[in-house]
Amino acid sequence: MAERFKVYVDPILEPIMPRYLELRHQEQAQLTAAIAAQDSGTVSTLGHRLKGSGASYGFKDLTEMGAELEQAGKDGDFARASQLAARVQEYLDNMELVYEGEL
Repeated sequence: MAERFKVYVDPILEPIMPRYLELRHQEQAQLTAAIAAQDSGTVSTLGHRLKGSGASYGFKDLTEMGAELEQAGKDGDFARASQLAARVQEYLDNMELVYEGEL
């Protein structure tokens, strides 16, 4: 069984979390395609977007992985990008949201 990642989120964000996560999953599909096509610009852009949205919504780990993905895209390091994409997918698939009011 995969490790669950508890993420503490501001309760005000609860209504928009399903859409936020849906968009991240859509971006994962785009990322996988960009890596397969060795499209460094798209990998970098998607990493940058993940870094920014993670920071905005309080997902520190997504922010860090996004920054690493952005750099991997800039470097054209598709092996690294592929490893990071797998980490992001695992994180998204196994996150458990806890709204701060539920502590």
